[in-house]
Parts: sequence; C-alpha cells; structure tokens
Amino acid sequence: LALSAVQLAHGFASCPSLFSSRSIPLPLCLGAASRHQGRRAPPAAGRLGGALGLRAGVVDDKLLSLNVVLPQSPPAAANYDPYTISGKQVYVSGQIPTRDGFTVKGKVGRDLTVEEGYQAARLCGMNLMAQLKDACDGDLDRVRKVVKLTGFVNCDPEFEDQPLVINGASDLMVEVFGKAGRHARSAVGVGSLPFGVSTEVEGVFEIDGASTDYGGYEPSFDKRGVALQFSKGMKVEAIDGSFKDIITVATIKEIDDSKILLGYDGWPDSYDCWVEKNSGDFQPPGTCQRANARLSPPNGYVGYFDWGSYVEETESIPAPPSLFTSPKVFPSFKGDVSTRFELWHRMEATVLPVPPSPEQQERDSKQRNK
Repeated sequence: LALSAVQLAHGFASCPSLFSSRSIPLPLCLGAASRHQGRRAPPAAGRLGGALGLRAGVVDDKLLSLNVVLPQSPPAAANYDPYTISGKQVYVSGQIPTRDGFTVKGKVGRDLTVEEGYQAARLCGMNLMAQLKDACDGDLDRVRKVVKLTGFVNCDPEFEDQPLVINGASDLMVEVFGKAGRHARSAVGVGSLPFGVSTEVEGVFEIDGASTDYGGYEPSFDKRGVALQFSKGMKVEAIDGSFKDIITVATIKEIDDSKILLGYDGWPDSYDCWVEKNSGDFQPPGTCQRANARLSPPNGYVGYFDWGSYVEETESIPAPPSLFTSPKVFPSFKGDVSTRFELWHRMEATVLPVPPSPEQQERDSKQRNK
C-alpha cells in the first residue's frame, strides 16, 4: 500500500481507497517488512531462520521478527476445500487479499499502483501461510519446501508487471522460510477475479510427514510399511562425532538438503554433529551386527542393548537400509580394526532382538544388585 514516511514511523497504513475508512495497523495487516520498507525487529537469539531451524517454533519466531501476524485462515468461498493433503504435498487453494472483513479490490495499473498490488499479493501470501499452518496442525516448522506459487493479477491487457506484483507473495515466502522458501512460480494477468479483488495466489508445499485420515502425521511409507525418506527421530548407527574410533547409537534431529544433524543418544546437544547424507559415516541399525563389529550403546544405557528392543522402548523408527545410497559404509578402520564393512552389511541390516550372552546376563545381574 502507498505508505508515507509518517505512516511507516507510526506503524500504520491508512487505506480508505482499498479497504474502508478504517486504518489498519501495518504489522497486523501486511507485516512491517516489505520489499521497500525495512523496519524489522532483531531476530530471536539462538534461533536459525527458515523452515529447517534447530528448535521448535523457529518459523513462529521468524514471523515475529518480521512483525508479521498471520490472519485467521479464511473459510472456503464456494464448493471446495481451503487445502488438501496428498502424501507429503499440501495444495492450498487460491487465497485473496482479505483480512478481518477488509478486501483489496480493483485493477492493478489502473485503480492500484504496482506497489499496492505487491502489498495485496503479500497479504495473499499471509493467507496462504495461515491455511498451511492449519494443514500442519499449527506447526509451520514442518514445512520443508515451498514448491510452487501461482499468482493472478486483475489488470488491463496492456499491463505487463505481473511478476513484480506477485513478488509480494514470493518475497514473503523467502523472508519466512529462507532457502526452503524459494520456489517455482507463474504470474498471470487476468481480466477479472472473484469479488473484484486485485490479486489471488495459490500454492503447493512440501511438509515433513503427511497427515492421514487417522490423525497425526508420520513419515511417508510404501505399501510394505517401509519409510521412503529420512525423517526426524529415525535411529541410525554413526561414527562418534568426538571419538572417531567409536560407532554408536544416534538419532536424526534435523535434515537440510544434503546434510543431516545427528544427535548421539544419551549425550547433550553440544555433541550434535552435521554430516553429509552420502558420507557413509552413518548407517542403518543392525550394520555393526552384520559385520560383527562393536556398537557402543547410548551413553548411560543400562542392560543388554539390542536394536529391536531399543526402538520399541523409545517408540522410534529405525532408518531402513533402502534410504542409504552412499557407495561407502563405515570406513574399515573404524570400530574393530579387524572388521571390513561391506555394502551387504548395510543392505542386510536388521533390528531383530538378540538374546544376551551368558556373560552379558551375568554383568547385568551385577549392575542391578549394586
């Protein structure tokens, strides 16, 4: 919207020609961080921006730092759903620039300037995020990728700046989700839009885990029940980040393109370590057992350790061998120096419970009687 310096300084945008005679506080309407106006609160300390930050609530913190308050998700205006979920994809229906009973109407280039159209598209983007948040059960940290936006601009045939207008929605996605917010896009000029609005934007998003008809969400599985992608919380065997001659139990904590953040079970977060997906330094549970190599149990773990029991105790999912594409397994000098890890050790890895040896039973008995 056309904002004066005084209006920006006071955080207000008076918009009678576009909404009504009422003034709308800018942070509640469009957010204080627009393309041409850089008033931003400092980012929350200790948090990382984007959809793949290290702590829960990262996206909410980012929205707060941008002075963006998402509106209530608008209801469907006709016979359709505001969004639908298929697998790990969320398809959000076209969103218009409306909030709290106010709607931006008119043709861009005639009734509205390009900047006003940009701000209207930004409001469409905020409504997209509101619908997406509903699809993610309130947790926008589940968003892994903004896949595509399609934007429509109500304009005359001579108007040619549709891409600049739809940048309002695109810029918002990148500001909030970082690298994961970059997306494919179409920007189309049309002769009219529903209710005479100036812009409409629809989107496709990828989320971490897919909602099901049974409630909750889980990683995507094939028909055999095998996970099709790495997911937070999966268990693996990994080379210790601090002691490179130890292979131990680890958990996938974050996923960022080609890297995975591993947390070593029983150890504090300061031991966490980023590794390349194809480094070979982490493998599916059961790899060491197949290679007859030492696996160090979680720090502080008491009793006999076997993967089958451990994943049941922790209610976790073992990362299946089919997800590992590296030509390498643990380097042969790791763990037992006499052990040579081979690909078949990984491909035949299992998490079946193994009964403890007599020696292990005796040691466990002594520990319990201490």
